[in-house]
Amino acid sequence: AREWKCTDPRLGRLLAQYELGLLEEGEREAFQNHLLHCDFCHAELYAMEPVMDLLRAKRAAALASQRRAFLLKMRMVLWAERRRAIRWAASILIAVSAALAAFFWTRAPEKPPDVPPIALPEKAPPSAPRSSLSAEEIARLRGAETRETIDRARSAYEKGDFVRAVELLLPIARLEPENAEAHFWLGASWLQLNRPQEAIAPLRRALQLSLGVERERSRYYLALAYARAGYRAEALRELETLIAEESVYRTEAEQAKRQLLQSGTVK
Repeated sequence: AREWKCTDPRLGRLLAQYELGLLEEGEREAFQNHLLHCDFCHAELYAMEPVMDLLRAKRAAALASQRRAFLLKMRMVLWAERRRAIRWAASILIAVSAALAAFFWTRAPEKPPDVPPIALPEKAPPSAPRSSLSAEEIARLRGAETRETIDRARSAYEKGDFVRAVELLLPIARLEPENAEAHFWLGASWLQLNRPQEAIAPLRRALQLSLGVERERSRYYLALAYARAGYRAEALRELETLIAEESVYRTEAEQAKRQLLQSGTVK
């Protein structure tokens, strides 16, 4: 009987490695050419197929396990590197923050530049009030009606009806610009209505026209109107005049002056 054996034992011994895929490219091509001419190795190759399938499966499982282990190890290495980088960045941030805090803590505050005061324009006192009555209504106030109207205005003032007092006195102040009493009560009514700007003009006119106690009274009310309207210098001037002249309003003027110097206004 013919002996059945490998035609090239040198290549035949590579059979198992070929099945497991362990050959280099040149050896694998050489073994494949050998299979074309060697019936023995060809038969052995197919005879080993079940066993090699099992070996290949085990080898694939082993490679997969190794790959998983390698990936897990690399993941742990990367996580460790990331934590190390985070700790390093945190330490740098803390150091920079501490340095900045120390710098600003020890830095002497700079003196702000001197800003020259801004001169504010003085307020101009308002002009005299105007009447809204018609010419016929103004004409009826002439003569004897003027006295009666002033008395009615004073009565309204004493009752606290300052709006009515202003309505009655405005036409007289326009019709009789030399009537000191009408100007005074008109200014006093405006002052009671918390309208010091409107009170200044009639009170100033009353001061020009009055004499004696009425003049001192007009000056005192004018000082109050100036103070409440924000004309502090004018208010102080009128109050100091009352104090210097030792008027009957001296005590009130001294109290108003102290209040004006302390709070900037007079109630």
